[in-house]
Amino acid sequence: MANISERSRSMKFVLDSMLGRLAKWLRIMGYDTYYQPTYRLDELYRLSQERIFITRNRALAQKLKGILLTSDHIEEQLKELKKKLDLKNSTLWLSRCIICNTELREADPEWAQQFVPEYVYMENKNNIKFCPSCKRFYWPGTHRQNMLKKLKELGF
Repeated sequence: MANISERSRSMKFVLDSMLGRLAKWLRIMGYDTYYQPTYRLDELYRLSQERIFITRNRALAQKLKGILLTSDHIEEQLKELKKKLDLKNSTLWLSRCIICNTELREADPEWAQQFVPEYVYMENKNNIKFCPSCKRFYWPGTHRQNMLKKLKELGF
């Protein structure tokens, strides 16, 4: 039987077009989260066969056997989801690109130096990650601190 960490890592989501902010936060939490602003029903059906489907649409939740969220506020959506799923694996946090959902990689410090501001390199040269798909760089800073603080405030 898989432990909680393995089960958490294997959770994959597909979110309907009403849940873009939630998609960002699930990615911040390290979950493989598929999201796009529009879908065809057959595409949603196919994706929901391989992933946990999350929606605010009651009919879609029933039709695709998904999780129905009732709130349109991100904090409340996260709280609702926390009651339904085990999302407490903080070892996954900040391991995915919040834009394209790709797993982040450690950046070679010498290579990263040419792409990040000098102060970032000087303070974080051994703690810079990058997205191999969309080429964004990530490092510890105030955005990261604020995201972690919010997750902890919400009980994650």
